[in-house]
Amino acid sequence: MANENDQRPTKPLAEAPAGIKAYLNPVIVLTAAMLFAIVLLIGASTLGLDKGLVLAKMGQVEFARGLITYLFAVVTIGTAVVLVVSALTTEETPAHERRFERGKEILALLLGVFGTIVGFYFGSAVTASGPTGETLVTVVPIHLSATTVAPGAPFNLTTYVTGGKAPYKFATFYDDDAVKPGEPVEASGWILKSLTAPSPAAQKPVTLHVVVEDADGHSTNAAVPMMVKP
Repeated sequence: MANENDQRPTKPLAEAPAGIKAYLNPVIVLTAAMLFAIVLLIGASTLGLDKGLVLAKMGQVEFARGLITYLFAVVTIGTAVVLVVSALTTEETPAHERRFERGKEILALLLGVFGTIVGFYFGSAVTASGPTGETLVTVVPIHLSATTVAPGAPFNLTTYVTGGKAPYKFATFYDDDAVKPGEPVEASGWILKSLTAPSPAAQKPVTLHVVVEDADGHSTNAAVPMMVKP
């Protein structure tokens, strides 16, 4: 007869899967919220409940441009605030460092796109006129993929041309090495070009220029500083 005091190992009961917790994952919650908002907007527009507030106005350039700029501003600034709060309040651990680095990479991408959008928005909103009232060619602030580069290292330039009379021609040069525009600008007005940093003898700041000329011979020049660091 078995002793009642015998200690017999008992098999732990299997825990029920936490199904509800799986759906509380932030990624799933945000995805569901975005899908719900999209369906809600489409349904409201279809039933005539939108009253021309969002979807009906998306065909207007000024409204769509302002809405996209606002959304990118909120997301970019919100991401920056989250990173700052996380850096100041979270205990430093290897896992936190990895998450923080991933967050910085995402913020860098958002800042690049946001800078281009803001430059295009304000550059297009303020246009210059010539003596006869025609709109002069304008170049929005230049965005570089890197502002500090090694000598001879590649980097990318992005900007946008508006106003004037298409087609446009452009050229890029450093400091005072002015050249005449000769490269055609895409019909969309965007200038996307891969460049190579100069090779100065020592570390120094240089200025990258973009000069654009329209079909009537009107030209404009935009510049951005960068650091060449051997």
